[in-house]
Amino acid sequence: MKPSLDMIINNRNYFLKSLSVCIIASFLLWILYQLLMHIKLGLPAECLFMAQVCVVLLIAPYLAAYTVHTRFSGIRFSTDAAASTRLLTRNHIFSGWWLLRQLVISQVPVLGWVFLSTFVALFVTNLPFTKALQIVGILGIYSLSAGAVGMWGAYIFRDALFGAEVATLLWCILIGGPFLLTPLERYVDNLQPFIAPVLHLNPLMAVCGIFEGMDIFRKPVLYELTPVTSYDHRYPNPWYLTGVWQLGIGGCCFLGAWRMFGSRGSIA
Repeated sequence: MKPSLDMIINNRNYFLKSLSVCIIASFLLWILYQLLMHIKLGLPAECLFMAQVCVVLLIAPYLAAYTVHTRFSGIRFSTDAAASTRLLTRNHIFSGWWLLRQLVISQVPVLGWVFLSTFVALFVTNLPFTKALQIVGILGIYSLSAGAVGMWGAYIFRDALFGAEVATLLWCILIGGPFLLTPLERYVDNLQPFIAPVLHLNPLMAVCGIFEGMDIFRKPVLYELTPVTSYDHRYPNPWYLTGVWQLGIGGCCFLGAWRMFGSRGSIA
């Protein structure tokens, strides 16, 4: 009787959590979409995709950090806390699978919102179905990668909120990389070697691969804010190459969290 009641309560809490994530993400998406359209950064479908990327990178890290923090706390204070904690900290393979499972579970609300918002975009912006599939795929990669960074940050600072802030700072640096080249130009004669890494590591550059022909830095609002257009620059091609780089970042952070988890056990 009690396990069934606990399961019902957990399912209800998870549903409310997922609903809250969808509401908050949709509100942020609307604000960012309106802003991008106002500054004329692209067509409606392009602006919607860039807004989706920003929302995923904002929400995914906190969800992963919070989930792994609360789940481990639940294990520690359960009736079989000693046995569970010993298994997680001493069995390296098991602890890795446990972390991976928490990462995936934490991103289910985000992935559900990605499917829902992209489905709506099919009708609102006349988005082609093939591009919608590409968007869902790349956002799924971003979600897991950002979640892994947030999880790693939570282990570094022993706090879910600080872990999410570390991930947000990282994405701000990667997205703002082209603009950081402007002050660097004062000290470096030739920025050409920096152009390719900056573009490949920027998660927003996937928009230029999915929507062929878009050159985001030649938009009037960005043209004079970055020196990228003054050099020979090519956006990541094929379109999923940016996702590969993000998977690399997320994979390194996940391995770091896994190693700390095995040696330290708790983030609290």
